[in-house]
Amino acid sequence: MTSPASAPLRLVDVDALDERQVTVVETPVGTLAVGLSEGEPFAVSNRCRHLLASLGKGRVAEDGCLQCPWHAARFDVRTGEMTRGPQGALKPFAGVVKSTTGQIALKTYPVALRDGAIWLQT
Repeated sequence: MTSPASAPLRLVDVDALDERQVTVVETPVGTLAVGLSEGEPFAVSNRCRHLLASLGKGRVAEDGCLQCPWHAARFDVRTGEMTRGPQGALKPFAGVVKSTTGQIALKTYPVALRDGAIWLQT
């Protein structure tokens, strides 16, 4: 018999994702940024390593990375690593931010795409 702690948890219906392809989901393991990148589901910790913006309010960029809504830093959703530091007015400091705060990867969570939804594999 499977215990409730090991049962998969339905996070979000794929149809509920808008053009940003990511959303914020409250779960028993914490608040996650959940979405689709190049057709593959992902779930990562929700806070940007730069200034703690909600990544679930960002978007999946053309390169498949999750982009922060505040300063456009990007994260590889497979590894959690920062692939690009903050942009805009902070762009001159992007390399410094990436080399310091980018050393701490986002936590990634195992997920599966099933029945039109993204499921957390606990």
